[in-house]
Amino acid sequence: MKFSPPPFLTLIALFAISSCDQKDDASTATTDPAVKEASNLRERDLEKSPEGMVLIPGGSYTRGTTKGEGDAAMFPEEFPAHEVTVEAFHMDEHEVTNAEFLKFVEATGWITQAEKGWSSVDFPLAPPEALKPGALVFRSPPEKVELRIRDAVWQWWQMVPDASWRHPLGPESDISEKMDHPVVCVTWEDAQAYAAWIGKRLPTEAEWERAARGGLDQNTYVWGNEFQDDSGKWHANIFTGDFPENDSGVDGYAGSAPVKSYPPNGYGLYDVSGNVWEHCQDFYRPDAYELFIATGQSPPTGVSEPMIGHFLNYGQWPEEDPDELSKLHVTKGGSFLCHYTYCLRYRPAARHFSESLAPSNHTGFRCVISK
Repeated sequence: MKFSPPPFLTLIALFAISSCDQKDDASTATTDPAVKEASNLRERDLEKSPEGMVLIPGGSYTRGTTKGEGDAAMFPEEFPAHEVTVEAFHMDEHEVTNAEFLKFVEATGWITQAEKGWSSVDFPLAPPEALKPGALVFRSPPEKVELRIRDAVWQWWQMVPDASWRHPLGPESDISEKMDHPVVCVTWEDAQAYAAWIGKRLPTEAEWERAARGGLDQNTYVWGNEFQDDSGKWHANIFTGDFPENDSGVDGYAGSAPVKSYPPNGYGLYDVSGNVWEHCQDFYRPDAYELFIATGQSPPTGVSEPMIGHFLNYGQWPEEDPDELSKLHVTKGGSFLCHYTYCLRYRPAARHFSESLAPSNHTGFRCVISK
């Protein structure tokens, strides 16, 4: 069977969607000295953080992946590992929920990108149907599909008209019973607007990874180096079963989960692995770490998905300035769609991107405040 991607928006959004999982086995990090130290620090400083936030200590850590590049679970954009230093900051203990985002919308009248659609002024060559309101929605195919064919993702992703944060599975759905779930179908700009309204900001990629590691430098997962201990306890909301046709929900949930459904990391943060991807401040480039090592700076401007294709094919960036909504931003943490047969991005080192042309129902955010 031949699968064809939807026009324009979903075509340029091809790499803005992902999924993951992994099944190693063994220990939690609860007895690790670094976790105990982080936990003690958290208890001492808890009263110093604003309500609902956690103090993340400043310091240096190893960002990125230190595993060998032959490990199929890792991805090129995670290399090379390098040391970064961040100042102390406060971070939301969980992702922004539907209830919290609703308060923002009611107070400001904000209309998200998915709700208002896109402008023909910005995209004069786009067909009218591609500019209508909507968002990318994951829908399991009815049977097993081939994961490695070209355009495979369009077997389980659809650009659904009128899908939005209020209707994350399509216009027939609602969030009345999911007010404690992370808000999704929000773009980087939507997240920025919420953060500004509440007096916070989005975390940088370096801050996010520092926080997610919870004091466990160079560990595979935010809870340690093994996926599960002998008890079979689940640490994150991911895709279990056969991807993409059957999420068994043996981890407790099929789809998104209420925030704080799984144990916190060493700093007291919930859902920094799985549940939903989280927007970061930074522009995304697959060579960002090489740039940082050479210059000490994050990418100064954004690139589009087609520009990444050019870079990967020819080894250099084309000289063009894409539309602001086409510029990619870093996302971290993985989501409820992560499965090991497709990728493994619910590790703290893993990095991916979002595109404001393609809000999706597995991407949300949390905020930070500088200390």
